[in-house]
Amino acid sequence: MNLIIFSGFLGSGKTSLILSLAHFIVESQTSKKPNLVIIENEVGDIGIDDKVLKSGGFSVRELFSGCICCQLTSDLIITLNDIKEKIDPKWVIIETTGLAYPGKILGNLNKYGKGIDSIKTVTVVDAERFYELRTVAPILIENQISEGDSVLINKVDLTLDLELEIIEKDVKHLNEKANIYRVSASKNVDDCMWKRVVDISG
Repeated sequence: MNLIIFSGFLGSGKTSLILSLAHFIVESQTSKKPNLVIIENEVGDIGIDDKVLKSGGFSVRELFSGCICCQLTSDLIITLNDIKEKIDPKWVIIETTGLAYPGKILGNLNKYGKGIDSIKTVTVVDAERFYELRTVAPILIENQISEGDSVLINKVDLTLDLELEIIEKDVKHLNEKANIYRVSASKNVDDCMWKRVVDISG
């Protein structure tokens, strides 16, 4: 299984981007074997985003009542092992809560996960509220950005070009190794970008 971990603050647009990526993965598959499972983590007891994801026809597993980077670590590992045994998809997308630290999730997956071929982290940055969020939750936002293999600066259609240039420089300062993309989840996301993010060739 190849895991893709999506992190980003509440309201950054993770679910919409995951739907876009999910459609791309399903449309790119060449076999009839189940290709994709989405794990959706909510802080509360009732999931909202999972209803949106299921409406797209994707297999969705929910993890509630906590964050998978801390108190739900064992639940995540058990869920992944169950998915591997019963479905064995090529791709598993994990949508974290907006309060998750991806580094903690990575550490636990590398230590306890089984049947994992690769793990990629994607951080979604809310361009419209970037500096507001950095003021309110600086450690969390900086950690999410620094742990991303790819950083998607979302809501570019709601942000001035000059502001985007400043945000992109700030993101590069926090994570020099990440691939940075400007996107708008409300519009079509380019398939070529998704190919680079998940390393699907062809």
